[in-house]
Amino acid sequence: MAGAERAVEIASGIAGTLALPRGDGPHPCVVLLHGFGGHRDEKGDLFGKLASRLAAGGIASLRFDFPGCGKSRGEFGDATAGLYRRAAIAAMRYARSAPGMRPERLGLLGYSFGGAIAAACLSGDAPRTRALALWAPVGDPAADMLESLGADRAAEAERAGAVSVPWGKAEIRLKRAFFQSLGELKPLEGVARYEGAFLVVAGSADRLAKHVAPLHDAAVKAGSRAQRIIDGADHFFGAAERRSPHVETLLGETTAFFAAALKK
Repeated sequence: MAGAERAVEIASGIAGTLALPRGDGPHPCVVLLHGFGGHRDEKGDLFGKLASRLAAGGIASLRFDFPGCGKSRGEFGDATAGLYRRAAIAAMRYARSAPGMRPERLGLLGYSFGGAIAAACLSGDAPRTRALALWAPVGDPAADMLESLGADRAAEAERAGAVSVPWGKAEIRLKRAFFQSLGELKPLEGVARYEGAFLVVAGSADRLAKHVAPLHDAAVKAGSRAQRIIDGADHFFGAAERRSPHVETLLGETTAFFAAALKK
């Protein structure tokens, strides 16, 4: 059975939710990285549902809002790849050091743009990750984000220093530094060095599904690796629907993956 959730402050101004299984532990923990312009619970409470599944299986999780998103401090327009990577590493360190955690049993999950950030947290000053899952990952950040946001708007940001971009029902303002930072993210290189358990998943109706096979094939050093295309699923896996079979598939397979990698 699942335990309890509590609000935490991971680092100065970074708001998170720590979901704990029942019992004193120590527990493995998975850090969840949301997508661009999202929040810690994700669309349709996708991350909240995953946290409950993990906790029921004896695995803690930590989800948080990137700076400028959700309840974390900062301006969304100040986003850069480096800022997000630093926030993710702060969350990974928090998860390792929190009471009742097993620091050597750390998992990481990145969704969409969060997938590119997760891949950037596999080396350097980041804590070691035992299991990595990528959902609908941005596999070529510069190209993928320009396709989503518009190359013309990236050019405008380069010229004027900032640009307004339609995003859902609202508009976001991004600075030149964001577009310039996208080249720092190299997911294929990140997973090529990774030696833990690896899972990459996307929906067949998602344009980012094209990155599943290349990322899987690049993970030549992984202790285990698996890829999954969920037939008929889009980028959101039907998360806004009341009962989506795609969400059930996604959550079930992801929970089983982390249980196999972190509980044994």
